[in-house]
Amino acid sequence: MAYIKQKLLLISDSYNNIHLFRLLKGNIVRYHFDYATKDYKELIIGKEVSLEYDGSIDNKDTIYIIHQDRTFELILTLIKKNGEIERIKLTEEPIFEIYFLNLIMDLDKPHIFYFILLSEPEEKYRIYHHYFTGEEWKTNIVDEVKARELLNPLKVFKTSEEIILAYYNKFKDEQIYIKKFNLDEKEWKEKIRLTNHEKNKLFLDFMVKDSKLHLTYCQFEEGNLVIKYERFNYDDNLVEREIEQTISNPENPQDPTLIYYEDKLWLVWIEYDNVLSRYSEDLGNSWSPIYLWKESKGNNIVRYKYFNQGDEGFIINNSFGNFNPNISFVGFGSTEKTVEIPLKKKIFQTFSKKIPKF
Repeated sequence: MAYIKQKLLLISDSYNNIHLFRLLKGNIVRYHFDYATKDYKELIIGKEVSLEYDGSIDNKDTIYIIHQDRTFELILTLIKKNGEIERIKLTEEPIFEIYFLNLIMDLDKPHIFYFILLSEPEEKYRIYHHYFTGEEWKTNIVDEVKARELLNPLKVFKTSEEIILAYYNKFKDEQIYIKKFNLDEKEWKEKIRLTNHEKNKLFLDFMVKDSKLHLTYCQFEEGNLVIKYERFNYDDNLVEREIEQTISNPENPQDPTLIYYEDKLWLVWIEYDNVLSRYSEDLGNSWSPIYLWKESKGNNIVRYKYFNQGDEGFIINNSFGNFNPNISFVGFGSTEKTVEIPLKKKIFQTFSKKIPKF
């Protein structure tokens, strides 16, 4: 079996109904599982779709699905809790092909992010941000970035006060930056560089929890990849690195993913088509052994993008899991069905210095 790199969007509403979205043969298919009646429905909600789509849910249980169609128009689909569906064409004319499309909600106001290629020889891209004020759509150019060889993803995270965007940019070398959009002032702040290693990097995930910014990515080490974890003290005017640690063995890890669940910070990843993870009970100061999850061996594994409108006691924006025959998450929780993997090399460093703005 294998790790299937197919985008699956999993949304749980305030009634515990499950909505699974999947791109299949150019169509966005919605699978609806009713918690109360146990009914199951399947419906195509988007046709002639390019590779990019995303979605989320607002505080009124309306689901928003954004996609670019094959004529390069941006289409927003609203699925209301009574089943009514509304489609809105956001573009007056076709735009360029977009990359890493993201949608996140601020109560009932959608915010949309994506890359557009500006110059192919230079690998230069522009990050766009569109948001709805309740009366009109506003557009911001967040930044212009250069990729090394491969365009790395951007990651969006929302707090009660701001939307934080993390992304790669190359000057002499490629580093990870964040930029913050203040939801009250409706303006972008200066970007801040987080990393400072010259070694090449891949993948990206981060979260903010209890005034700490937790960052993970993969870094090349002597021909292999390792998973790196960094923690920063985070407030409005200061981002200060506190911890940097190598989490994985030097193998072939992919898609490191941060999850906060049952008072533990989990770092979960794929390695040779298996799900591995470690957890911290003190928000990154120390880490458990590496666990390999038995239920991932011999099964097809996918990575869900997840939104939950109900419980706020955890942070799960992405999770690995099984897709068929049942939907389930893998890589965090009880470690009863795991095998401990020896850690071949442990690197731990603590820093305490201000991260410069760029």
